[in-house]
Amino acid sequence: MAAFHRLFVYGTLKRGQPNAEQFGPKNGVANYIGQARTVQKWPLVIASQCNIPYLLDREGIGNNIIGEIYEVDDKMLQHCDVFENCPQYYQRTTIQVQLIEDSAGSKVEGNIDDIFVYVLRDFKDFMLELPQYECYDSCGPHGLTYRSSTDDISSPDEI
Repeated sequence: MAAFHRLFVYGTLKRGQPNAEQFGPKNGVANYIGQARTVQKWPLVIASQCNIPYLLDREGIGNNIIGEIYEVDDKMLQHCDVFENCPQYYQRTTIQVQLIEDSAGSKVEGNIDDIFVYVLRDFKDFMLELPQYECYDSCGPHGLTYRSSTDDISSPDEI
């Protein structure tokens, strides 16, 4: 029997966002659980020439981030690690999140759970000075539309 893991996504992997297709069945199993909010505050910024959303590994500053929870199998988690270039670029860690809306769109007050998330640990200090967001949308009012690149992902030194 396959193991399942909970994964919190806050950026381009969310439904309706540019990389949501990564949760397609060819990459494994990903079941949408619902919308959630981080218990602690985190800095969510948009940076690089591709306008990538980054959750900076600096708990306690920023906003309570709104994202989505997926239940994924081992194959999908491995695919996400490769897609996020983990651990060379992003690091997968656990943070506390609370479900606020179930998969049917009903408001709930779910349990607080430790759930996997991808964070950027190695970043330049100036990134903490960038505007910080509560909820990412590639086409949001910030005007920083995500741009996919066929090149290797930018290193934090280039951001």
